[in-house]
Parts: sequence; C-alpha cells; structure tokens
Amino acid sequence: MIPFTKIDSTDSYDPIDGILMGQNEAKTYQLNAEQRQAAEFDGGHALVLAGAGTGKTSTIVARVDHLISSGVDPRRILLLTFTRRAAREMRLRMMEHSGEGTKLVSAGTFHNFCLQFLRRWPDLFGCGALSIIDRDDQLQLMKLARGTVVGKNAQFPKSAELANYYSYARNTNRTITEYLKEFTEHDEELIERISAVLQDYSKRKRDCRYFDYDDILHLFARGLHQNNVLREKLKRRFDHVLVDEMQDTNPLQWLILDGLRDPAKLFCVGDDAQSIYAFRGADFQNVHSFTERIEGATVLRLEENFRSYQEILDLSNWLLDQSPLRYNKKLHASRGAGVKPCLIDFGEDLEEADWITDDLLDRHEGGDAWNQHMILTRTAFGARHIEASLVMKDIPYRFIGGTQLLQSAHVKDLLSLLRVVDNPSDQLAWMRYLTLWPRIGDKSAATMIGKLLVISGAEKIEAELAQRAKANPRLAEAYGGCAKLRDKPKQAITAAVDKMTPLLEKKYDDWDRRSKDLKLLERLAEKHTTIGEFLETYTLDPISESEASNDDNTDVVTLITVHSAKGTESPVCYLIGVQPGTYPHARSIGDDDKEEEERRVLYVAMTRAKNELILTGTTRYRGAYVPYHNRGFAAAGASTTYFLEDVPAHLLGDTDSFDEDPFDSPIRSYRD
Repeated sequence: MIPFTKIDSTDSYDPIDGILMGQNEAKTYQLNAEQRQAAEFDGGHALVLAGAGTGKTSTIVARVDHLISSGVDPRRILLLTFTRRAAREMRLRMMEHSGEGTKLVSAGTFHNFCLQFLRRWPDLFGCGALSIIDRDDQLQLMKLARGTVVGKNAQFPKSAELANYYSYARNTNRTITEYLKEFTEHDEELIERISAVLQDYSKRKRDCRYFDYDDILHLFARGLHQNNVLREKLKRRFDHVLVDEMQDTNPLQWLILDGLRDPAKLFCVGDDAQSIYAFRGADFQNVHSFTERIEGATVLRLEENFRSYQEILDLSNWLLDQSPLRYNKKLHASRGAGVKPCLIDFGEDLEEADWITDDLLDRHEGGDAWNQHMILTRTAFGARHIEASLVMKDIPYRFIGGTQLLQSAHVKDLLSLLRVVDNPSDQLAWMRYLTLWPRIGDKSAATMIGKLLVISGAEKIEAELAQRAKANPRLAEAYGGCAKLRDKPKQAITAAVDKMTPLLEKKYDDWDRRSKDLKLLERLAEKHTTIGEFLETYTLDPISESEASNDDNTDVVTLITVHSAKGTESPVCYLIGVQPGTYPHARSIGDDDKEEEERRVLYVAMTRAKNELILTGTTRYRGAYVPYHNRGFAAAGASTTYFLEDVPAHLLGDTDSFDEDPFDSPIRSYRD
C-alpha cells in the first residue's frame, strides 16, 4: 500500500505548532486494510489507536469522505484539531480528495470551535460580551498582578512562567494550588504566593471583563455541563465528531467531547503510547480509558508503519512490552528489514558530543546532506555539549524546542560583561550588566550609562564604576579583570565567571545546572584570539545565528527536544543522553504515572527514525561511574530504574566500545 505523508528536505518547521509540515507530500489516499476498516466503520463511538507512522491523517480524511458518500450532511460533521495549521492541512487534503462538498464540514481547533458558539450565544454561556485578550495583554496584566502582590523580586517566577502555570491549571481542570503541588517543585510558601498572584490576575480579568485564551475552553465546558438547554442545542447540531491527536486532549477537552456525544458519534484518532504532554495538561486516560468511559465503544488499530525499518520498530515494541500497562499494539514495517539500532556508551558527555559530530562530518563527506540527520535530546540543557561541538566544527544546525545556548538568560548575563569590555558604547549590554547587581535599577543604570559613554579608556571606566557602585565592588573588579584579558577570551570568561558566580547563584535557583553552560563558553572561546572575535562569531554575526535558526538554509542538522519532535521524522536519528537519570528522568522516579510517561517519551524519540537509530549516553551518573553493562547500577545514588537496562542483545547492532570500563473550581461533568 502507499504510505501516508512523507517529510523531506522541503518541509518547514512551525515552532508554535511543534510539527513538520510537508510541502511535497504524496497526494494519495489508497488505504491499507487497517485504514479502510477504520474509515468505513459504521458502528457507534470509535477510538482509532494509530501507532507512530501509520497514516492517521489519511484515515481521517478517508473517514470524512466515507461519511459524505454514505449520505451524511457535511454540515453535521465536526472535525477538531489542535492547531490552525493542522486544520488547514486537513481541509486542504479533504478538498483534494473529496471535492467542494467538504467545505461545509466544520473543521478547526477546539478553541476556534468553542469561541464561535461563545460569541453566538453569550447569554446561554453566562459570559456576556466577550473581550478576548492576547498573550501580550495577558502578560501585561500578569505583570500588574505580580507587581502588586510580590513587588520587585528577582527570585519570584516571571510573568510568562506565571501565565503558563495559570494556563496549565485551567486546562487540567485543577485549582492553581493542586497544579503547582503536582507539577512543580516549589515549596508551600512559594506556592501560596504564586496562588495569590494568580488570584489577583483572575480578579483583574473579571473587573475588566477580559477573557484570555484559556477561558475559552473553560467557559464552553462549564456551559455544556451546567446548562441543560445549551447542551441539547449543541448536541442537535452534529451527527459525527472526529478528533485528531486524541492523546493530547486535556480534561477540559474531554468534558467538551463527553458533552457533545450521544446522539453524535465520536471518532477519535490517537496513540496512548505517544501521550507525552501531561505537564501541559494532556490526560493519558482520555485514550487509555476510552472504552471504560464510553460503554460499548470500539477500539480499532493502525499498526502498519510506513516510516521505519522493522529493526527500529522491534526495539520500540519491546520498550512498550516492558510496561505494566497494556498498550495493545505491535508495529510492523511496510518497508521491511534494515539496520539494527546501535547503543553506544561514552565516558563523559564531551566524548559523546565529539563522536556524534565526527560521525556527522564523515557522513556529510560521504555525500549525505546535513538535513538527513536529527539529534534528539530529552531536555534543552541536556544538549549543551552537542551544541558546543556543532558550533566548534562548523556544522550547520537549527535548534528546535529549547533556548539556544547563547540565548539563555544566564549566558546573556555573562556575555553582557564581555560586550561592554569589547564595546563600551553598547548601551543595551551596559543596562543588562548593571541591573544585575543589587540596588541598581533601571533609573540608576541609565544615569551611570550616561556618564560612562563620555569616558574613554578601560581604567577610567573601571574607576567610574568603582566610584558609583561602592556597595558592589565586584561590579568594577569584574569589568577591570576582563578588560585586561581582551586578547585572551577564554581567560576573560573564566575571570568573569569567578566574579559573577555569587551574583548569578542568587538570581537562578538551578545554578548548578546552568553553571555547566559557562564551561562550554570557555571551550568555545579556546579557538579565538580576542573577545571581539569570539562575540562576533557566536553572538553578533547573523551568519552564525542562522546556523541555529535561519529557515532559509534548509540543509542543516536538526537538534530538537523530544517533546518538540512528535510528528517529525528523519533518515538518521541520534538519540542522546540515553542513560540512567534521563530515561526515565530523575525527577519522575518513584511516581508510577510520571515514570510511564517517560517511557512514552523514549518511545516517541525512537520512532522518529526512518533508516538508522543511534542511541548514545554517558557512563557517568550523578558523578558516579556507571557502565551500561553493569546491570545493578550499584553506584551510590544511582537509580535502579533505567528503561534499557535489560534490552536484549539481539535487538541491537554491533558497536565499538569507546571506553574500556565504561484558582477556579474544577468543572464537574453533568454525567457525574
């Protein structure tokens, strides 16, 4: 059978949607037996468990065609997606396959669908006239709430983080306090203060009659389950409700679907094994407990994978089989046999990074395009050593899913000092550097900058800083020390780190983790002869920045976090950091649900590979030497939980050894 969407070098990445959308996709809808059975299902409610790479989009499009061909009025079909781009893609493919009649199908995001009816029947939803505020307005309102409740406090979560907390709490149908206790590591006192800020924010919204993005689902779900008249009006409008990416639905979205069904039939397509967004509100049980929640529902499966060779799927299937949960799927490859995955362990992370980048160089010299390779990382921080090595070896890349190394706040803090040493007229850098220090606000810094701009010579600038910042002697000392090392950038960074570490330690709670990035800066500076050259190469030169983010250059290696990679694929995938403490992540150990989600994260990562899957990791864990083949992981402090601890040797290819010893109350469903 013909495979569904193929992704190639002409694909573009949408950082908001988090998926790669192909421009040269196969425009064919020939179905295999599994897809046809699902598309032509004529029973009641159905859940289609579509494994990775099995053609869910083609199945949904064919389902719409089947319904219309069977006499269903297209106006009585509702198709819900998660992104505007996915909705556009679905509509385009329906038009190409089924013609003009599909224009009458209601297809859009959950938010768009709900907003239409909130505006149409505001009185029934009890919300009156709507004034929707966007993200920028939300942040400004959050800043007012934060400033009112906590004042100036650099250690307190910033407005954007607070807005995310508020959003996730709403979408998980939890109170703010419940969400913070479950999904953050904040102590009781900080949770109480955060809750106070978010309550103030909520009050400001009510007072101004504002509604933010997350209110849309909440208001709709509340009306659907608390107003019988409204619910019956909505339920009469649709006969079929189709849902894409069901595993990503949150509790509010489940309440919406639950309120719309009967007589409308649900046709939900998703994969419980790819449910990896609990931190963002997705509820694994929306898929895994579908038949328990909807009596008599049918489960259909798509298990023929069009993406990967069988050896990659064998390892992925084995991973799911080790779970105490029953995923009830076994992917098989339409492409047949290929190369077995490799698992390679290294003594430390820099060795891992150098091996990967050397392998990339070898492949490129052998004729492979850069864009045939993807490097997947569990976290953005976990890829710092890889990013440094890519930069050092001039390998073009883009980083998706995290803040780039040189764009991280703590790195930019340190670089602000190097920038003013290199260019004393850099006012933005002066503002950032000066306001880092205690008791220097924007106004004081602006006054100081005015004086500094008319002074020439590093010694005079240092003297002026010392005079005006007597309470912060390190401020002037750090400048003077770095100024003397203008032609020795590595030593200058070392000196800056020495003087600024006490300051940055107080600013960042996770300084132990962040401080490692500054070591990478020192390494990057080794091959440069001046601070100016270093800055020009890695921060100010637009060509260098394009290596990580310029969409005009499509021939680049993709470095991507696993959470951003769902929906992507690549011929060659390097999955880094496959080691104890990462899979599962150390923070999840001891919590069965979180550990199981970590298993699904690894599964999603593995199933991105089309031709080759190379798993790498280091044998050091929390400072202890722990080789993979030591199945007890007896080193002090090392977790005994590691997903690949007992992986059968026959599933892996032969590898060389590189180290001898290696707020608002939750909504209650009307059904409760």
